[in-house]
Amino acid sequence: MQREVKSFQRAVRQLYFSVDGSAVAGGTLTQDGLLVGSFEGLITENSAGDYTITFNTPAQRVLNVQVSAITDVSTCRVKASSASSVNIEQVGADQTTPLADGDFYVMVVLSDCEDEYGDSEA
Repeated sequence: MQREVKSFQRAVRQLYFSVDGSAVAGGTLTQDGLLVGSFEGLITENSAGDYTITFNTPAQRVLNVQVSAITDVSTCRVKASSASSVNIEQVGADQTTPLADGDFYVMVVLSDCEDEYGDSEA
């Protein structure tokens, strides 16, 4: 007897980025500043402490985004994410002032399946 197995783990990809904010320095869709992940995407500095990473290969869905500040006394947060990019903001110790030229890590978990189970009939 055959049974159908459904799994939300199908077609999952993980992308890792290490960003040197001072090397991005106002760049638009550049590899500058991507110490890790330069083959997976491009980065744009929208303004001080505000970055968008655009994926070279868009996904169907973003499952999870995690950011972690490398620069001391700073915080990173995800402002927005889509199947083709993630927008990250880094702020200083006061939690409101944008931190220019900070460094941070990003991990993105993407799914190349359109829906949760990998087929349209689920």
